Amino acid sequence: MQVGSITLSIESDFKHVFLVGKAVSSFCALANFSDIETYQVELCVVEAVNNAIEHAYEKKKGNLLEVRFSLYQSQITIDICDAGKTMDQKLLLRESALPDFDADDLHSLPEGGWGLAIMQQVMDEVTYSTSNGKNVLTLTKRFTPEKSVAVENHVLPSA
Repeated sequence: MQVGSITLSIESDFKHVFLVGKAVSSFCALANFSDIETYQVELCVVEAVNNAIEHAYEKKKGNLLEVRFSLYQSQITIDICDAGKTMDQKLLLRESALPDFDADDLHSLPEGGWGLAIMQQVMDEVTYSTSNGKNVLTLTKRFTPEKSVAVENHVLPSA
């Protein structure tokens, strides 16, 4: 059962991404996530938003990016929505989203390409869909309802 939801819209400009990070922190507080869990979820969402700006919109400013936060009794779901280039869905189907590198040569470690692997490690579920020109990356993190005192004390009206 959904407890509540909010949608944050930003322009595809890296200078606005910090707003999403602040919203994630506040949203995670409702699920009573620990500081570490909150930081991890924030990292995943900020990385996903940065990827949408960089890859879907090719760093072009002026495009709309929406981040939908949904709070349920035992999970949070965050949808990152754009209308840019689609992501290669094979990236999600790979056994490991880690970038290719030689584990015996630390100098070969790539600087980029770690975001999806981090998301898959931290989040309980990562899905991607495209429909009618809209791309949606969905990140889900579960929690135990007993742990969530904040949800019980701050019941929001259903959207």
